[in-house]
Amino acid sequence: MGRFLMYTILAALAVFVLAAAFLVQHGGGGIAAATEVSVHDLSVGYQAYASQRVSTEGVLRRIQEPEEHFVVTADGLAIVLRGYSPEALRALDGRTVAVVGRFGFDQPSGVYIEAENVTPLQ
Repeated sequence: MGRFLMYTILAALAVFVLAAAFLVQHGGGGIAAATEVSVHDLSVGYQAYASQRVSTEGVLRRIQEPEEHFVVTADGLAIVLRGYSPEALRALDGRTVAVVGRFGFDQPSGVYIEAENVTPLQ
């Protein structure tokens, strides 16, 4: 009986450690809900959304030299996308997409999203 109890406790501890490691590695992204925000609101009121997980939509555009990808609105406002596969973004160039990720602002890039997920809407 003592061995059974000891192995049960060890198994439960192992499951807890693996679950904690998974959450740390993936940032708990599935737990934290993304705030839906327009590209316009992110561009003009970026302080209010700094470091938040956001979701937005727009047309994906890219420039070739240096290669950068943007989510653009009809009125020309744009947000840089970082941290996502350039190959996957190239395949979506010109399409309307939904982007989920961590929003931020810095001097070289301006407003940007550290993209976790980019999916086509068309």
